[in-house]
Amino acid sequence: MNAIDPNPKVIEARYRILLILWFAMGTSVLLFLVVLRLSAVAGVNNPRLSLALNSFGIAPVAISFLFKQRMLDRSVEKQRLDLVQSAYVLAFALSEISALLGLMDHFLTGSGYYYLGFGFAGLGLLLHFPQKKHLLAAAYKEF
Repeated sequence: MNAIDPNPKVIEARYRILLILWFAMGTSVLLFLVVLRLSAVAGVNNPRLSLALNSFGIAPVAISFLFKQRMLDRSVEKQRLDLVQSAYVLAFALSEISALLGLMDHFLTGSGYYYLGFGFAGLGLLLHFPQKKHLLAAAYKEF
């Protein structure tokens, strides 16, 4: 087991890192939208592919909650702050997959329903906003 220094400065620093990562992932999703708006696409009308890509965008967001919770529980059991950061990074990345599927939908089919993938990604990122209580719990502090 790794020895950790649960002093408030370490927890604050890790929390700031989580906030920066969350902001960066949110910004990347917004930049994908900017790329979509600036690019002209002559896609093939394929409503089934569009529906499939947008429907598959729900799964990674849903899975992100399961994986994040399992990793947060493990971080408390093992008293490891680094697992909290890994849990959040994994949740952010899985949420961003939905935006990538929306991006694929737009470029492959030219469909106007790409915003569904971006909506799922944005909702997932908002719901995964970093909370300091997870760091405190992993450090066995009361919150």
